[in-house]
Amino acid sequence: MRRLPFTVIGGFLGAGKTTLLNRLLRATTGRHFAVLVNDFGAVDIDSRLVVAHGGDTISLANGCICCSIGDSLVLALVRVLEKADRIDHVVVEASGVADPARIAELALIEPMLERDGVLVLADAASVREREADRYVGDTVRRQLDGADLLILNKVDLVTAAERADLLVWLEDRATSARIVTAVDADVPIEALFGVGPQDRPAVPGSGEPPFRRWSLTTRQTVDRAALLDALRALPSSVLRAKGILRFADAPLERSVVQMVGRRIDVRGEGPWGIADLRSDLVLLGTPDMPDDATLEALFSACRREPAAPPVQR
Repeated sequence: MRRLPFTVIGGFLGAGKTTLLNRLLRATTGRHFAVLVNDFGAVDIDSRLVVAHGGDTISLANGCICCSIGDSLVLALVRVLEKADRIDHVVVEASGVADPARIAELALIEPMLERDGVLVLADAASVREREADRYVGDTVRRQLDGADLLILNKVDLVTAAERADLLVWLEDRATSARIVTAVDADVPIEALFGVGPQDRPAVPGSGEPPFRRWSLTTRQTVDRAALLDALRALPSSVLRAKGILRFADAPLERSVVQMVGRRIDVRGEGPWGIADLRSDLVLLGTPDMPDDATLEALFSACRREPAAPPVQR
């Protein structure tokens, strides 16, 4: 029976997993991938970012497909394996707080899958801080320990001396992994596969990590300055923010907002077209992040009066 290689991409929030998937889906490799996207937040933002528009399943011109996992990874895998004759490789993007090595164990019980490797991205600017954090440190350590290939990403954000120190630290931490460095997750696609030993022992888990989330969904336009002020006012217990927003000063454009730690990035992703004119924002944090009422009050100033749908020209 033909078995499909099964790769899991993991790493903590904001490490660059979606950037790597963008490169994977856009690369011309002659291999047809089925990519399953899993988002910890209630709003399915990652799958929309990967292909630049929403939808549970997107078929791409190069033969790849991108699917949203939704409520069940197993059910999503079943749907994908029904199309096994159309694909060559299955890739799962684990959520930022998941244990990718445990997800890879699905290949041990599904006869149509063959474990190919666990790829873990680490943010060079924050991985040491996250690993030492009393709330998220265990999650980060399990991710690093389970890697077959460890990608130290965003090395442009640290000095040469800091990078060298990080590499020594990671070599001591992830003793079974190959380690590569990258900027913007720019790693040769073919270097990502065939990296994992088939008999790698399972990594023991320790239950669900203690994380909280808060989401904002609105059909009103969003004030850009007010949103940035609200994001800057968030305490360090908010680890990650990401969203697709319709700003009042650019209502025809889909704007993607990413915040990792104190770094905030806003960029345009093209016109809305016929997509739902809705702004979504998700915050992810530790248990002591502000409560829902506090966050709702903080972000209330971002909403503007409902705007008429834009006229497409």
